[in-house]
Amino acid sequence: MKFLKIFLVSLFLFSLFSCGSDDDICIGGEATPRMKLKFKTKATGKLKTLDSLFINVDYGNGPVPVVAARSKTDSVLIPLRVDDQPYTKIFVGVSKSAVTSEVKINYTTKTAYVSPACGIKKIYENVSSELEVPDPVLGIEQNQIQITDESKTHFYLLF
Repeated sequence: MKFLKIFLVSLFLFSLFSCGSDDDICIGGEATPRMKLKFKTKATGKLKTLDSLFINVDYGNGPVPVVAARSKTDSVLIPLRVDDQPYTKIFVGVSKSAVTSEVKINYTTKTAYVSPACGIKKIYENVSSELEVPDPVLGIEQNQIQITDESKTHFYLLF
Protein backbone atom coordinates (compact mmCIF):
# COMPACT_ATOMS: atom_id res chain seq x y z
CA MET A 1 0.00 0.00 0.00
CA LYS A 2 2.87 2.34 0.84
CA PHE A 3 4.39 1.70 -2.60
CA LEU A 4 1.10 2.62 -4.28
CA LYS A 5 0.90 5.94 -2.35
CA ILE A 6 4.47 6.85 -3.28
CA PHE A 7 3.82 5.90 -6.91
CA LEU A 8 0.64 7.98 -7.13
CA VAL A 9 2.20 11.02 -5.40
CA SER A 10 5.22 10.77 -7.69
CA LEU A 11 3.01 10.46 -10.75
CA PHE A 12 0.97 13.50 -9.65
CA LEU A 13 4.08 15.63 -9.02
CA PHE A 14 5.65 14.56 -12.30
CA SER A 15 2.52 15.49 -14.25
CA LEU A 16 2.21 18.79 -12.40
CA PHE A 17 5.74 19.96 -13.21
CA SER A 18 5.92 18.59 -16.74
CA CYS A 19 2.84 20.43 -18.02
CA GLY A 20 4.42 23.84 -18.59
CA SER A 21 6.74 24.93 -21.35
CA ASP A 22 7.74 28.15 -23.09
CA ASP A 23 5.26 27.49 -25.90
CA ASP A 24 2.22 27.41 -23.60
CA ILE A 25 1.83 31.18 -23.44
CA CYS A 26 1.50 33.56 -26.37
CA ILE A 27 2.88 36.82 -24.97
CA GLY A 28 5.62 37.87 -27.38
CA GLY A 29 3.44 39.78 -29.85
CA GLU A 30 3.04 36.82 -32.19
CA ALA A 31 -0.72 37.31 -32.63
CA THR A 32 -2.42 38.86 -35.66
CA PRO A 33 -1.07 42.42 -35.91
CA ARG A 34 -3.28 45.49 -35.63
CA MET A 35 -3.08 48.47 -37.98
CA LYS A 36 -1.28 51.51 -36.55
CA LEU A 37 -2.68 54.94 -37.40
CA LYS A 38 -1.09 58.32 -36.68
CA PHE A 39 -2.40 61.77 -37.47
CA LYS A 40 -1.11 64.73 -39.46
CA THR A 41 -2.30 68.21 -40.34
CA LYS A 42 -3.13 68.27 -44.05
CA ALA A 43 -1.97 71.87 -44.60
CA THR A 44 1.50 71.47 -43.04
CA GLY A 45 2.11 67.70 -43.08
CA LYS A 46 3.25 67.82 -39.44
CA LEU A 47 2.26 65.20 -36.87
CA LYS A 48 -0.83 66.10 -34.88
CA THR A 49 -2.18 65.11 -31.47
CA LEU A 50 -5.96 64.89 -31.29
CA ASP A 51 -7.87 66.02 -28.19
CA SER A 52 -10.53 63.35 -28.71
CA LEU A 53 -10.98 60.49 -31.17
CA PHE A 54 -13.76 58.00 -31.79
CA ILE A 55 -13.33 55.05 -34.16
CA ASN A 56 -15.91 52.43 -35.06
CA VAL A 57 -15.05 49.37 -37.17
CA ASP A 58 -17.41 47.21 -39.21
CA TYR A 59 -16.42 43.56 -38.65
CA GLY A 60 -19.41 42.26 -40.61
CA ASN A 61 -22.28 42.93 -38.20
CA GLY A 62 -22.36 46.73 -38.34
CA PRO A 63 -20.04 49.32 -36.80
CA VAL A 64 -18.60 48.51 -33.37
CA PRO A 65 -16.88 51.15 -31.18
CA VAL A 66 -13.17 50.32 -30.96
CA VAL A 67 -11.58 53.58 -29.83
CA ALA A 68 -13.19 56.19 -27.61
CA ALA A 69 -10.33 58.45 -26.55
CA ARG A 70 -11.39 61.59 -24.76
CA SER A 71 -7.80 62.43 -23.88
CA LYS A 72 -4.95 63.53 -26.10
CA THR A 73 -3.76 60.79 -28.43
CA ASP A 74 -1.20 60.69 -31.22
CA SER A 75 -1.72 57.14 -32.51
CA VAL A 76 -4.12 54.20 -32.29
CA LEU A 77 -3.99 50.48 -33.04
CA ILE A 78 -7.01 49.11 -34.92
CA PRO A 79 -7.73 45.37 -35.30
CA LEU A 80 -8.73 44.44 -38.84
CA ARG A 81 -11.12 41.70 -39.94
CA VAL A 82 -9.77 38.15 -39.68
CA ASP A 83 -12.40 36.49 -41.87
CA ASP A 84 -12.00 36.11 -45.63
CA GLN A 85 -13.25 39.61 -46.54
CA PRO A 86 -10.71 41.63 -48.57
CA TYR A 87 -11.46 44.91 -46.74
CA THR A 88 -12.35 46.51 -43.42
CA LYS A 89 -14.45 49.67 -43.08
CA ILE A 90 -13.42 52.17 -40.43
CA PHE A 91 -15.51 55.13 -39.27
CA VAL A 92 -13.61 58.06 -37.70
CA GLY A 93 -14.83 61.11 -35.79
CA VAL A 94 -13.62 63.65 -33.27
CA SER A 95 -16.82 63.56 -31.20
CA LYS A 96 -19.01 60.68 -30.12
CA SER A 97 -22.06 62.06 -31.92
CA ALA A 98 -20.22 62.68 -35.22
CA VAL A 99 -18.30 59.58 -36.31
CA THR A 100 -18.72 60.50 -39.97
CA SER A 101 -15.53 59.85 -41.96
CA GLU A 102 -15.55 56.46 -43.68
CA VAL A 103 -12.28 54.77 -44.65
CA LYS A 104 -12.10 51.47 -46.51
CA ILE A 105 -8.89 49.48 -45.96
CA ASN A 106 -8.29 46.95 -48.78
CA TYR A 107 -5.83 44.06 -48.47
CA THR A 108 -5.05 40.46 -49.25
CA THR A 109 -4.44 38.07 -46.36
CA LYS A 110 -2.04 35.25 -45.80
CA THR A 111 -1.85 32.93 -42.80
CA ALA A 112 1.30 32.03 -40.91
CA TYR A 113 1.75 29.34 -38.25
CA VAL A 114 3.19 30.79 -35.03
CA SER A 115 3.25 28.09 -32.32
CA PRO A 116 0.98 25.54 -30.65
CA ALA A 117 -0.13 28.14 -28.07
CA CYS A 118 -0.66 31.04 -30.49
CA GLY A 119 -1.91 29.04 -33.44
CA ILE A 120 -2.19 30.82 -36.78
CA LYS A 121 -2.01 34.56 -37.40
CA LYS A 122 -3.11 36.67 -40.35
CA ILE A 123 -0.66 38.81 -42.29
CA TYR A 124 -2.10 41.63 -44.39
CA GLU A 125 -0.43 42.32 -47.75
CA ASN A 126 -1.03 44.79 -50.60
CA VAL A 127 -2.71 47.16 -48.15
CA SER A 128 -4.35 50.25 -49.61
CA SER A 129 -7.00 52.71 -48.48
CA GLU A 130 -9.90 54.70 -49.88
CA LEU A 131 -11.47 57.71 -48.19
CA GLU A 132 -15.13 57.12 -49.05
CA VAL A 133 -16.66 59.85 -46.87
CA PRO A 134 -14.45 62.83 -45.86
CA ASP A 135 -14.93 65.19 -42.90
CA PRO A 136 -13.27 65.32 -40.40
CA VAL A 137 -10.61 63.17 -42.11
CA LEU A 138 -9.49 65.07 -45.22
CA GLY A 139 -7.08 62.52 -46.65
CA ILE A 140 -4.99 59.42 -46.03
CA GLU A 141 -1.25 58.99 -46.45
CA GLN A 142 0.06 55.44 -46.80
CA ASN A 143 3.31 54.52 -45.07
CA GLN A 144 3.45 50.69 -45.35
CA ILE A 145 1.96 48.18 -47.83
CA GLN A 146 2.17 45.22 -45.43
CA ILE A 147 0.92 44.76 -41.89
CA THR A 148 3.21 42.19 -40.31
CA ASP A 149 3.73 43.81 -36.91
CA GLU A 150 2.57 46.77 -34.87
CA SER A 151 5.88 48.63 -34.56
CA LYS A 152 5.58 50.74 -37.73
CA THR A 153 2.94 53.30 -38.66
CA HIS A 154 0.83 51.97 -41.53
CA PHE A 155 -1.31 55.03 -42.36
CA TYR A 156 -1.50 58.72 -41.48
CA LEU A 157 -4.97 60.25 -41.27
CA LEU A 158 -4.89 63.87 -42.45
CA PHE A 159 -7.05 66.36 -40.51
